[in-house]
Amino acid sequence: MKENIESTKQNAELDNLDFNISIEDMLLDLKVLIKEYYCATFTSDGKSLKITLNNGQKFLLSLTAV
Repeated sequence: MKENIESTKQNAELDNLDFNISIEDMLLDLKVLIKEYYCATFTSDGKSLKITLNNGQKFLLSLTAV
């Protein structure tokens, strides 16, 4: 029971923190997730992620913080 109390305290402390995610970090996270589902070549320029599938299809994901 004591462990649950400590865990709850730590979670409450983390909830009060303000995290900012950069576009580059978000693109990297998306790349990692997409790699789990598709065999492709990935190219990133920091603001977009180009995905080239093995069948020749190409996609460009671009992110903008709003």
